[in-house]
Amino acid sequence: MIVGQQYKILSELGSGGMGIVYHGVDVMLEREVAIKKLRAEFSSTPDIAERFKREAKIQARLNHPNIAHLYSFFRDGDSFYIVMEFVDGTPLSKLKPMPWPQAVAMFLEILEGLEYAHSLGVLHRDLKPDNIMAGPKGEVKVMDFGIAHVLGSVRQTREQNLVGTLSYICPELIKSQEISARSDIYSLGILLFEIISGRLPFTAENDFALLHQHLEVDAPLLSTVAPDIPRFLDKAIFTALRKAPEKRYASCREMADFLRQNAGELPPKAIYVDGSRSVWRIDSLLEGGEVDLAAMVAHQTRPGAESEAKVLAAQSAIGGAQRQQEKITYLKDTLARLATLEASGNVAAAQGLAREALGRYPRVTAFQIAHAHFRKLPPPSSGAA
Repeated sequence: MIVGQQYKILSELGSGGMGIVYHGVDVMLEREVAIKKLRAEFSSTPDIAERFKREAKIQARLNHPNIAHLYSFFRDGDSFYIVMEFVDGTPLSKLKPMPWPQAVAMFLEILEGLEYAHSLGVLHRDLKPDNIMAGPKGEVKVMDFGIAHVLGSVRQTREQNLVGTLSYICPELIKSQEISARSDIYSLGILLFEIISGRLPFTAENDFALLHQHLEVDAPLLSTVAPDIPRFLDKAIFTALRKAPEKRYASCREMADFLRQNAGELPPKAIYVDGSRSVWRIDSLLEGGEVDLAAMVAHQTRPGAESEAKVLAAQSAIGGAQRQQEKITYLKDTLARLATLEASGNVAAAQGLAREALGRYPRVTAFQIAHAHFRKLPPPSSGAA
């Protein structure tokens, strides 16, 4: 399926409250993309469609190596679409828990991306492990600013509702108070706690009890649930999770500075390769007929013998189809040229072309017949009587 004249939808990546995300290809630029489609039931609702459009405008302002890029926004028929960078990597939700030095090294890149977004007045409001990808080259990408809030924008009635994932939601958003960069920092404190310990600081049997904990209960110290944790991480997370926003870090840069000053030398970037994701990408591309892109992914990720065999088989099939098409084209062109040469009386040229065609494709019946036919023709007269 092609949308927006140049984007081919291949398979579904996932879905959320507002939209469905697809694995796709930009057929003009020959690159993988992620295509987000607003759910059909929302497309006809003006305020939600406008919110989706605003999401695209917000993301288009962000250009940072630690933030997934937005390529395009358009309407196709009755549906709205956002086309984003396809991020190859593993979500942090699949990597937790991890050693604290590696977690801090990765977390500093997240802070870099968020500091940049905040400098443009953009909040994320839904930071969680599923929205952050660790790539095969050690890169970290923050994804899905889908419910981002531009500082100073006019609030709409719909936005008074709770937005975000409740396990990571800040107290001021629960109380429908003004939010700021410190609101994302609260979520970041929960994120750092979780990726090191493998568990959330706040858990409850129901949403009401969970919201109560965010509002009234202090999070446990990280060192009480994860062994061999330096005390500075307890302080970093405690500060990020203060209930009153003004008592948290004022910015992501301030939190990053504190971590750098206390962490000492950190390890180099870790390489995370999700073999199953590579296999899935290749299958998706092959099913969509994107054999060249599938071959490129196979070359970059080395997914294993089975996937590489699929790519080779697809390339072979394409090669066979191309050769067959070349054969048919040559046959049609050659027969037309032979007819023209015979009509003009140029027997010698026709005989030569028939020999050439038979030599190239000796099993083609048409060329066998043509060769026999022109061999029987008398040579042209050498001159006039």
